[in-house]
Amino acid sequence: MSNMKRISLLALVVVLFFAGLNNLKAQEKRTKFIIYTTLGDMKGELFNETPMHRDNFIKLVKEGWYTDSFFHRVIKNFMIQGGQNADGREDAGYTVPAEFVPEIHVHHKGALAAARESDNVNPTKASSAAQFYIVQGKIMTLGQLDAIEEKINNERKTTAIENYILFPGNEKWLYKIDALIKAKDMTGLKTSKVEVFKEMLEKGEAPKEFHYSEEQKKIYTTIGGTPHLDGSYVVYGKITEGLDVLDKIAATAVIGSRPIEKVLMKIEIID
Repeated sequence: MSNMKRISLLALVVVLFFAGLNNLKAQEKRTKFIIYTTLGDMKGELFNETPMHRDNFIKLVKEGWYTDSFFHRVIKNFMIQGGQNADGREDAGYTVPAEFVPEIHVHHKGALAAARESDNVNPTKASSAAQFYIVQGKIMTLGQLDAIEEKINNERKTTAIENYILFPGNEKWLYKIDALIKAKDMTGLKTSKVEVFKEMLEKGEAPKEFHYSEEQKKIYTTIGGTPHLDGSYVVYGKITEGLDVLDKIAATAVIGSRPIEKVLMKIEIID
């Protein structure tokens, strides 16, 4: 190979290398937004790990869904909720499939999350398309976080067992547990579920246990949040500037949970 061909090949490799880096950076780049309100502005970003919620939020913002709407539900030390269209429509008429990633994103103060219907009418925990809330919350203790971890892991375990006994080849467990439920044998039911989970562990089919990272624990115990919602409602973004505005809105006077004076908003995608 001639020197010129070697140089050309090397140049091509360098170009492709940097193009790959740029693509990687583009994938990691988070979409930024700003919420203008009558009490001040809040800046934030959307998470790439929840792409359906991210893209849906961007779509509604660009359509002007939230323009001149207001925070219609405010509960101090918990959250502020918006999402109604200015014309009075409460939602966009569809839902977004759940995208839970509590190992990465939890309900710290400033978390942007999707509201949804309750489990009894929404067993898949699908999110409202337009209704969102921003967490204010309160400071937690390590003991409280331990209890939340246990709750999340118990729910994961229960769901995993329910799915496991429906797999082809596991009919023996399905029939046995169904019979125990009909007989109202709670002791036998509990024992059988322990046996099922033991089998799942042996086969490597048990769900991974959830534990808060040290960083998440630090934020919950210093800044605060609402960890009891983790794993049940999708967190798809966060406020990066303007937490003081969040506090102002959360402190506004309410009747029930509805603000007496409307806190109007307009949302814009800025990056």
